[in-house]
Order: sequence, then C-alpha cells, then structure tokens
Amino acid sequence: MYIVAAMNQSRTSSSSHLRPGRIAAPRRTMGSLLGLLVATGLLLAPAVAQADNASTLTVVGTSDVVDSGLIANVIQPGFERAFPQYTMNYVSKGTGAAITYAEAGTASALVVHAASLENQFVAGGYSDERFGRAIFYGDYVLLGPPSDPAGVMTNAPHDIVTAFQDIAAAAANGKADFVSRGGTPGTTVEEHNIWALTSGPGSLSLCTVSAANGGGSSPSTAGGACPSTISYPSWYHVTGLTQGPNVIAADTCNFTNASNNSGNDCYVLTDRGTFQYLIHQAALRTMKIVTRNNSATAKGGQDLLVNSFHAYAINPAKFAGSSNVQINLPAAQAFLNYVTSPGVQAALKNYLGAGGDPPFIADASPILTATGLPKVAAAGRKVTITGTVINAVPGTPPLAGKTVTVSRVGSGLPIGVPVASGRTDSTGKYRIAFVPLASGSYQVSTGQITQIESSTLNPVFGDLLQPAAGTAVKLTVRSAVSRLTVNPAPGGAAVVGSVLPSSGHAKGKVTVLARRRGSRNAFRIVASAGLAGPQGSFAIATKLATGQWQLKASFQDAGVVVASTSAAANVTVAAAPTSFKVRKLQASNGSLTLTGSISPPAANRGRVVVLGLTTSTVGLNGSHATRGGAVGLSRIGTASVAKGASTFTVRAKLRRGYRWVLELEYVSAGQSASFSRLKALAVH
Repeated sequence: MYIVAAMNQSRTSSSSHLRPGRIAAPRRTMGSLLGLLVATGLLLAPAVAQADNASTLTVVGTSDVVDSGLIANVIQPGFERAFPQYTMNYVSKGTGAAITYAEAGTASALVVHAASLENQFVAGGYSDERFGRAIFYGDYVLLGPPSDPAGVMTNAPHDIVTAFQDIAAAAANGKADFVSRGGTPGTTVEEHNIWALTSGPGSLSLCTVSAANGGGSSPSTAGGACPSTISYPSWYHVTGLTQGPNVIAADTCNFTNASNNSGNDCYVLTDRGTFQYLIHQAALRTMKIVTRNNSATAKGGQDLLVNSFHAYAINPAKFAGSSNVQINLPAAQAFLNYVTSPGVQAALKNYLGAGGDPPFIADASPILTATGLPKVAAAGRKVTITGTVINAVPGTPPLAGKTVTVSRVGSGLPIGVPVASGRTDSTGKYRIAFVPLASGSYQVSTGQITQIESSTLNPVFGDLLQPAAGTAVKLTVRSAVSRLTVNPAPGGAAVVGSVLPSSGHAKGKVTVLARRRGSRNAFRIVASAGLAGPQGSFAIATKLATGQWQLKASFQDAGVVVASTSAAANVTVAAAPTSFKVRKLQASNGSLTLTGSISPPAANRGRVVVLGLTTSTVGLNGSHATRGGAVGLSRIGTASVAKGASTFTVRAKLRRGYRWVLELEYVSAGQSASFSRLKALAVH
C-alpha cells in the first residue's frame, strides 16, 4: 500500500506560525478528494511533534522524500540500524512550513529544497553549521493528461516556461486546469520562479511573491504584490496538500473550469521521485510527463528544473532560554553524517533507478578526478597529478580555490599522511607536483568544502560539501645511491655519498660492500650505518688492509623503498707518508675551530683542507632546521702548514642546525695526499 503524509497546508501553515508576509494556502473544502485519499489509504496525518529526548530524533522536512518513499524505504530504516540508540520520526510538510516548524524548536533536523527560503533560515541562526549540507538532487517535471489539451508535448517538451504559457493560454479558453500546492513548499517556490519568467498570454495576470515567501510570481486576478490571501483565476487550483496527494488531485482532476468540465485536463508540477513512486505503486490513472529536462536554449536555461535538497541540524543555542525545547544535536549530527555517507549516497542510484535514470542523484561530495599517479616512481623524480573538483549539481558555480591533498594511505597508517597539496583554479582544475618519499598507496582527496551557490540571493545561499576521495593507487618508489666518493684513510677508507629519497626514512640503512680489485669474488659487507628520518647524506669509515679495493654502497629501507646499490668506486689503501690527527674540535654559534698535529713535521710547505657535509638536522633554539645541507664532501676551510711545522689550526663557518661529518686532507709537494679519519659534530 502506498502511504504518504498529506495535510491541508492551511492547517500546517496557520497564521500563528507564519512569518510576516508569508502566503497562506486558502481554506477550502475538498470533501470528495480527501474522501478518495482516505478510501485509498493515501492520507496519514503525522503525529504532533514533541521536544526530543536523548533517544529520539525528530526530522521535519519536505514531503517529496516521504511521498517518493525514500524515507520509509531507504533513509529511516538504514539510519535506525546504523544508530539503534535513536528512534527517528519524520514530520512531512512543505519546505516553508517545515522551516517554520523547525524554527519553533519542535524538531532537531530539517530536510528542505528551496534556496530562497533556506538562506533566511540560515541567516536567522537556526543552522548548527554554517550552511546546510548538500544531500542529493533531482529534477522537477510537469505532468499532464495523455490528451494534452495545451499541446505541451508537441510545443514545449523541454521548455518549461513555454509550457506554462501554453497551459495558461489553453486555460483562458476553458481547455486546461493547473493544480498547485500553494503556500511555500519548495515545489511552489519553483513554480513561482517559472511563472515569473513567462511573458504571456496577455490575459495572464501575475502578482509578485515577496522574498520572504521565496520570490517569483503567482497567477492572480490582480497584479502588484501578492497579498496574504491571493485571488486566483478559475483555472488555477490550490490544494494545500503535500506532494503526492497534490499529484493525485491533479490526476483525479475533479475541478471545474469556466467552460470545461471534462475532468481530464489538469497539469501539475512535481518532483520526479514522487511521480515515479506513484507510477511504481499504480496510484495514478493517466498522468504522464509532458515537460522535462529544460533545453539550454529555453528560457531559464537547462538547469531551471534542477531540484537540490539540503539537510540541517538545528542550532540549540537559538532556544537556550526555552525550557520546553530540547534539541537532540548528537542525533541530528548523526543523521546528517548518515545521509551524506558513501553508503547512502551510493544507494540512491538504485532507488527507483530502472533504466539508469534514478530520481535522486548523490551530490553530498564533489566529483573528484585525478590522473598522473604512476605505479612506479624513480627516486627523487617529481610526480605531477592533475584533475578537477566539480560540484555534482548541474548549474552550480565552479569550485575555485579549494584545497586538494595527496596523502599516503593504508599500510598500517591510522589516517592518511598528507604529502602535498594544491588549490583549484577558477574552473575547478588543479595541478600538484611532489616527490614521493615512500612506497605505498597514494590518494587524492578534498576536505569539507564551503561553497556559495547563489550570491544573487539576499542573504546569499551556500552549502557544505563533504570530503571526496579518489581511488588509491599503489605506488612503488625506487631508491638510489649517488655521488659516491671514496677517500683513503688511515687503516681503511672514508665512504661518502647521498641517498634518494633524501628523507622520510623509517629504518634506513647504508651498507658498504668491498672486494679486492680484480677479484671475481662476491662483495662482502665491511661497514654500515643507519640513516635518520631526514638524513640524505652519509659518511662511513671502513677498515681495510693495504692494497687496491672496489667499494659499493647499498641503501635499504624495508617497506618504504626498493633497495638500490651504487656503482663501484676504486680506492688504494696505503701507508701514508704523513699522518695527522685532530686534537681539538670546537663549534660555537656556527664558528668552527679545529686544531691538529702532523707527524713527522712537514718536510715541505703544505696545506690542510677541511672537507665536510651535513647528514641530518639537529635542534636549533627549540626548532628544527628544514633547509637541506650540501650533498657530498665540500671544502669548508683551509690552513697553510709551514715547513717543519707539527701543528695547524683551521677556522671556518658551518651552517647551524645540522649534524656535520668532517674529514681532513693534507697536501704537500712531492707526496701523495693523506686523509684523516672522519669526525662528527652537531652545530647548534
């Protein structure tokens, strides 16, 4: 059995609940129609709303989602399964009446679909969030009889303004009737918007609907501003009913026009969800869609019939002084989170969606596209991702200036780790370039988006879009060892180089491998050192016997990057003709003082060169330096050594905030260069 909540609008929108200037539907006797609805089980008056308690949630809102079956078949049972601690009660009303109901503190959440009324609700401080949340959209359709006395299907199947004009012209000649809900439901607000765009026939008289009632125009026997009670032309019938019963009234069509009593000439504007559900329930006799999908060249444009729905949690602060009002904000927030959840949004496409044309389309999150994430990335190479962030609702402004984030997700991470971000341009496009530091799954996403959808309304109308996430792409990062240098040192060699990625290490480790030059034996491990998370360079001392050697460096960080090994470097380890040592090493405020000794004393004039590199950052005045240091050993200071001298002193400047590794090179005429052992120090 098809059950809808049908109430006479004049009762639900009584003067005690009206804002100043709000249109009230006329009180009229509809005995035969209401008798039909009761007899067919189509009339069910909702219970009187009461203040919520900790275990109840009252949602008031548009009848569209009730009369289309969406609440009873999808939303309410799913919500109560997901949140068994709450019992949900949905109060079905037209949007204007629902807003009045919510503003009285008799509900904790609101579902509506009229931007020019919602903006006033938000401006009054009744929304707990800055704006309402987008939940889904559909479309309005014009229904009519198969006989189509106004010729709409022939003349205006995709032009709703012309269709209204044709109906008014036929009605003026006693050949058509128009059935309206009246008052301030979202459908009536849309209808008034369409009437305002009409330009004929000459006999059509319109009055101007106030902004408080959603704006637009209404058929009237007199022009000017619409009064609180409008005198309608004989062919324009206001029922005061909710969506489904209003369509039933048009299908029954027991209204009498001035010169037509055929009972089969009524037209009605409704939402497609309600129409499809009525068809599914075999509740209509003859009604069919005569106008849908406004064309781009039609007056009002192709987006005129878009029907956007929003949900609000009621702000308890508005009722702080009212002891008889209890807003269940946690339940309302749970309801908003539920209807905007991926599961509910995905379920919409299967509801009444035969033929791939569902009446409700998910729009809680923007449509996010992303291209450019590879499956394999070379160490240190930039990856560039491009894409778009688009509002799912047709005709909405571009999502400009919105933040898009690339994150590494999964692999035991409790939440995604952001690695790069960018902003959309004026058309909603974005471009993000970054260097992946670790293997894993990468995903592009947005946060919650606040968007002004209509700046022409006063106050402006905006909404909230929930976060969107693209498909995660598994990416493998290949590491690299580069700039390998090997210098002989007393009893071995100093191995220096850099790794890529240069940071983000979890258990990074560099291993030095060696074998005799010319040998075909496998390389063996002779030294190793761990890498700190931000460490991009390494310096490792090895012990080697005299002779000629081949050395390699291997970098591993299991689970983070694919291991890599450098090319081999040759070194000759021999007894140095001169040995020298570092006796004292001081660094204060970035100034280095190094003293050492030479044995035997210098036979000729020579020179000591201090070579250094940074390997990682260290604390600096309570913070951490973020600028990378030099890669590979570089000259940072020199000192001359006189003939016969046995000591030397070198002074130099070192960048503060880094851990340095130093090596000394002694050069003297007539002999090979000698190198010292490695020395490390932190420069604060």
